[in-house]
Amino acid sequence: MFGLAAMAALMAMAFAGAGSAMAESTALCSGDPGTGEHEICQEKEGETIPPSGLVSHVHEATLSGKKAVLLSPATVECDVLFLGDVTSANNLGAPLVISGKFTYTNCSCGSVEETSASSTIEVLKLGHELADVTGKGVVHVNCIGINCEYTGEGLVAHALGPLLTEETNGETRIEEQLVKKVPGGFLCPKTAKLDLLTTPLEPTYVTE
Repeated sequence: MFGLAAMAALMAMAFAGAGSAMAESTALCSGDPGTGEHEICQEKEGETIPPSGLVSHVHEATLSGKKAVLLSPATVECDVLFLGDVTSANNLGAPLVISGKFTYTNCSCGSVEETSASSTIEVLKLGHELADVTGKGVVHVNCIGINCEYTGEGLVAHALGPLLTEETNGETRIEEQLVKKVPGGFLCPKTAKLDLLTTPLEPTYVTE
């Protein structure tokens, strides 16, 4: 993540095929491993912990013209912004934990807002410039009589670093995944799906 619940969970981590990866630390780095800049994210003898190149503040947003889409009887499209801070010790984790907030603007219908105090995002490196992202958060959608809350539980976002995507700074993507409705609400559809693509405002590489 974080479409709206997914966004509020900007996302979740499927650990398929990740058994061995779970023992690895995950980190986000501002340097390109292909140019040797990766070293700025690695501990050196006598250097302060954590290394200066590790990303501790996460700022992601949907791209211009590519709003997040909640597919249901009443389709809702919104621009999405996520601001969060890494809470794992020394900006390393297995998974890496990020706590932050989702903001939804320019929605095509009604209003969308995160109702949970914050969203917790977990990032787990699976391979070269590849990670799964999972999260917890609740989003309220009010559109054309529909008044419902959705949770990001169970959503799986796939994160790619800049070396594996056409997006300059990397990407986090969810495609037509089912979102879970929180009990209650009014005229809530039985099923709803989320499409979401966000990119960091600065280059963010997946490392360990």
